[in-house]
Amino acid sequence: FLYFPIFIAAGGHITRQVKEVAGLEKTALMGADGIFSPDFYKAAGDTAIGMFHSSPDFSAFAAGYKDFKVKHKKKYGQEPLAPFHAHGYDAAMLIFDAIKKVGKTDPAGTLYIGRKALRDALYATKNHKGLTGNLTCTEFGDCADPRIAVYITTADNVKKGVMPDTPYWKPY
Repeated sequence: FLYFPIFIAAGGHITRQVKEVAGLEKTALMGADGIFSPDFYKAAGDTAIGMFHSSPDFSAFAAGYKDFKVKHKKKYGQEPLAPFHAHGYDAAMLIFDAIKKVGKTDPAGTLYIGRKALRDALYATKNHKGLTGNLTCTEFGDCADPRIAVYITTADNVKKGVMPDTPYWKPY
């Protein structure tokens, strides 16, 4: 078993090399979210078939996630590229909501946002309905529900250039 939490260029190179090194041909491979991308399949080719990946558990996301993906594809002509796209969207929405609560606009239209007020508003967030689920922030600023799953790459994934969307295994 070889786990390599790296990015696409190096990940594709290592995946191809492992299949060429005597004694490693049957080694199970696993990468992290840094190579959970269709671009990895371009770099690794068919050597990615059967490979495991850890990445966010998209099946655990809130109901609005599917609609978000449809709108994204309609607007940009493709699926979101990075595995943490929904987390990034949720983070931005948390900040925008906090700014609405604490931002002050002067008569000239300039928006002022106090750092402490913004931080306090973020930390006070409770049950924010995000793409990844209902988010409640802790006193330390952690707001996500870090559900990670393991996916396995099929020949069909590589051929179509799409990442697996059904988890192979969930630790919860």
